[in-house]
Amino acid sequence: MEYFTSETRHPFFHTNNLWFDLEQLHKLLIERKGILGLPLIRNQKTVDPADPSTPAVYQIETAIGAAVEAFEGVRPILVDRSRFLPVKTTNDLLLVRSDAYRLTESATLETTAAQQATIDLDPRYYRNIADFEARFPVGPPSVAAASSLTVRGDWTFGPDVVALGDAVLDGAGGTVPQGARLQASSQADAEQTGVEA
Repeated sequence: MEYFTSETRHPFFHTNNLWFDLEQLHKLLIERKGILGLPLIRNQKTVDPADPSTPAVYQIETAIGAAVEAFEGVRPILVDRSRFLPVKTTNDLLLVRSDAYRLTESATLETTAAQQATIDLDPRYYRNIADFEARFPVGPPSVAAASSLTVRGDWTFGPDVVALGDAVLDGAGGTVPQGARLQASSQADAEQTGVEA
C-alpha cells in the first residue's frame, strides 16, 4: 500500500476525465456498427442497494476509460492534481459540499481549507444518499477548521454546526443543535457542546 499510494513513485494518475473528438467518435461508431467493443465488468450488488438483505444480482457494465484502446493516436493531457476530486462515498460528498470547497467562476471546485479534513461517517446511518440527505437537512457542518470529523451513531445535524480539530461525535444519536461546536469528544461530554441525545 505504501508504494501503491506513493506520489513520488507514481507522480501521475488517471483523473477519470475523457475528451473525445466527436467526429472521430462518430466515424468509429459507424465503422463498428454502433459497438465500441469495450470489455465487460461484472459487479455484484443487491436488488435494492439501500438494503443489503435483498437478493444478490450482477450488474454488467463497461468502463468508458477502456475506450482509449479503440482510437488511434490517443494522448494524455497533463492537468493539475486539483482537477481530481472523486466522490465515491458519502464521506467524500460531505467534504465537497462543505465550506472546505467553493465553486469557482469556471465551475470547478477549489479548496478553501488549509488542510483537507478526513471524514468518517457511521456507515449504518450515512452510507446511502437518502439516509445522508435526511441527516443533513440544512447542509453539512463547517469542516474548514477540522482535520477530521468522525461520527458514530444516528445524528441529525442542525444549521451552523462547526467541527474543530479532530472532531468526534459518538453515542446512540440524536440532534446536533444549531451552532454546536464539535471537537475531540465523546458522548460522555457531548452535553457540554449542547448536543441533544
